[in-house]
Amino acid sequence: MMNKLTIALIFILSSQNLLAKVTYSFGSRMEIDYTYYDDDFTQFIQEDYNIRRFRFGLFTKFNDKFSAYFQSDIANIRRTKKGATQAAWFRYRYNRNNEFYLGKMEMPFSLESVSNSKYHFFMERSIASALTERFATGFNYIHYGKTWNMRIGAFGDDHYDLGSSSAYGKAITSRIGKKVKAFNSKFYFGASLQYRRPETVQKLRTLPESQTFNARLLDTGELFFIQSIEKVGVEALWKKNSWTMQAEYIENKFRREFGNDLNYNSGYFIVSKIFNGQRRFSFRKGEWASTKVRNWRTWEISARYSFLDLKDIDLNAGNEENIAIGINYYMSSKNRVMFNYIQAKAKPNSFGINETLNIYQVRFQFEF
Repeated sequence: MMNKLTIALIFILSSQNLLAKVTYSFGSRMEIDYTYYDDDFTQFIQEDYNIRRFRFGLFTKFNDKFSAYFQSDIANIRRTKKGATQAAWFRYRYNRNNEFYLGKMEMPFSLESVSNSKYHFFMERSIASALTERFATGFNYIHYGKTWNMRIGAFGDDHYDLGSSSAYGKAITSRIGKKVKAFNSKFYFGASLQYRRPETVQKLRTLPESQTFNARLLDTGELFFIQSIEKVGVEALWKKNSWTMQAEYIENKFRREFGNDLNYNSGYFIVSKIFNGQRRFSFRKGEWASTKVRNWRTWEISARYSFLDLKDIDLNAGNEENIAIGINYYMSSKNRVMFNYIQAKAKPNSFGINETLNIYQVRFQFEF
């Protein structure tokens, strides 16, 4: 905890040594969830609530070239102490089209992962995100073109207690995206690649698109003798007026020193319509931005199909398919109430048993 406070103080105090007008911007947000579980085989608590996120962020702008950001989440600090630091990076903006980042940040892989969760259609990312890692410590370069963007980064072990895995290994990750206009609509197509050499035992597992209770339908357990991990993802988005469709497909290949390689895949498809508002997507950056709303009059309805296939000839950890319905009501652009219904079907789960789980959950999302 002291290391995190030290880093935050460095961000503030170092600004006094730069010959520029320094500005600070503070922000925070909180998400309170209530969830009711109707389980089949895996034992879930019937109902519970939790504070999903409680984040505080400080953005420091030294001048037109240099800036820094630090964000910490205290919602689950007792359970995941190292995960409390969500981001801690320095940025050098060479010009409007080229930026360099150093520190802890989201790795450039997958539209769903790089987009801020406060702009998502659903309360949680899809189960497809089990095949992606989000935050890591390293270096990232971003280029923004007129109709396309590219990100490439190198990431490794966490030596500064920033919240990444201390034995993450080394990875090269890249993502590229392109905006296309056709048929009176806007399209966005992207692809992601990652090559990683881990330094410890690996595992793949996921919660069933609900974070209130820590129980899983799919879990590979520990995977030994992994020499390298190769990830590839493709993404597509269609947007026209109040309608949006978004989809991704992700594959992972675990190359092993002994035994056959392991191959897993996942994906999702979302369709959504917003009323009395406008969903805003930054085609230049390839990620979601804040929603334009009419206070107390904007709402949206979304549907999502997602899957995670952890079946392999060498190691069968099950297969899960989820169907979700979401309704969001906006009090303002920063505050909303979310309702999700999720039906999760494991065919089978990691124990080889077919089961169905129904989840009903509500979130109050506030930003200050």
